[in-house]
Amino acid sequence: MKQFIIYARKAVTSPDFTLDDLPGSGGRMDLVARCICNALWISHDLRRDTCIHVVACGTPNPPVVISFFGDRLRGVSPDERNIAAWIKKTLASKRRNPGINIRKLSFLQLCEKLASEGNTFYILHENGMDIANVKLKANPVFILGDHEGLPKEEEDAFVARFEHEKISLGSIAYLASQCISVVHYELDK
Repeated sequence: MKQFIIYARKAVTSPDFTLDDLPGSGGRMDLVARCICNALWISHDLRRDTCIHVVACGTPNPPVVISFFGDRLRGVSPDERNIAAWIKKTLASKRRNPGINIRKLSFLQLCEKLASEGNTFYILHENGMDIANVKLKANPVFILGDHEGLPKEEEDAFVARFEHEKISLGSIAYLASQCISVVHYELDK
């Protein structure tokens, strides 16, 4: 299974955001929804071999991990508002929805769990090795930050604890959601 972790510094951790202003009221929930869409949807179907974990670190009770699983997801449409509405419902209900779950975990706790399951980590970084020249291992987990990037202290703690490779998508700085599409493109070749 391919997995993505997006570290979302401002993504809210309660259902108290409006669907009418995702960039403003929701701590950049528009960015989160775009990343989820690009990770899971293809034309007329879902990527059933893919999961995305959003580490939401915004107010009021960070951190929270919001995970969407392509093989179990039902009833969610590939648009920002619908994806955000499902996040809102799941945060409000405290129950699992098909293919979506929410856990009270930190970034490093999530990485610890994924490492214990035998996954291989890749940090998307502008100074990494070009993805075209990397032989990716089975069960890859791609880590990227939001529009502000990974916090230095989180990245340093991760680097000290987990085996990983830094990979680059080229000389252009892409949006987080675009990075996910480029990774899929490379893997789909």
